[in-house]
Formats: sequence, C-alpha cells, structure tokens
Amino acid sequence: MSTPVTISTIGRVTADLELKTSQNGKNTKYIQFGFAVNKGYGDDTHANFYSCVLYGEAAQRMMDAKVKKGSLIQIVGDLELVEFARRDGSPGWIAKITLYNWNYAPTNRPKNESGDGDSSVSDGSYPPAEDCGNNGLPYGFR
Repeated sequence: MSTPVTISTIGRVTADLELKTSQNGKNTKYIQFGFAVNKGYGDDTHANFYSCVLYGEAAQRMMDAKVKKGSLIQIVGDLELVEFARRDGSPGWIAKITLYNWNYAPTNRPKNESGDGDSSVSDGSYPPAEDCGNNGLPYGFR
C-alpha cells in the first residue's frame, strides 16, 4: 500500500485554464495547470513549480469561479514525483499534485467597493486588528 504525501500550500496559477474531457470512455472532466509557490526571503526568494491536475465537479467549479493566470489559490492534494524523458533522452523529474480541494487564498485587499479597507467577518476575511480585543483574540476569546 502506498501512503499519500499530502501537501497544502498557497501559490499562483501560471497559465489560463482549459477544461478538458478524458478520452478513456468515462468522459471525466479535468484541468491540468502549472502552479508556482514562492519560497525564501529577500534575495533568496525563488519559485517552486508544480504540475497540478483536478478532476470532476471540482474542475468545473474552478472554471465557474473564473480562476485564471495569476490567481492566488490555496490547494490541498497528493504530491508525487513523476519521471519523464528530456529531449536529450536524460531522465528528469517533475512534482505533480493531484488536487483534493482548492480555494481562493485570503488576501489583505479590501472587499468593498469604496476601497476604504473596512472588512467584516461575514465576508470570509479576517477581522480588522482593532476588533481583536485586549489579548489580540477575536470572536469573544478574551
């Protein structure tokens, strides 16, 4: 039995998505896309790149949500290293993630039209710092 290597990370989609249908007789919808995750700090910042695949209704949900090149998303999936042959015939490896789930990643950008920075817990964002009480804990955990 193989044990899945579960990964959860936040990064950006590297190209616009295309919903495809498998040709295996089951007509399964899927999306295959590149994913970049920034690592390091300061001058040591670099990107790790992954090849991601998402199947079924979750793939359709990603298309309906209008995820596109540059979208910041959070993913959870099974990571595996897949061997491939380079053009010169030498072996290479690519990190492939079969997604279990995805969501847009939270950002610090204001959600309202006026752009005044006011956000509320009801819109799914974090509460403003001034609403976190004396101990810095929101939601009545004082």
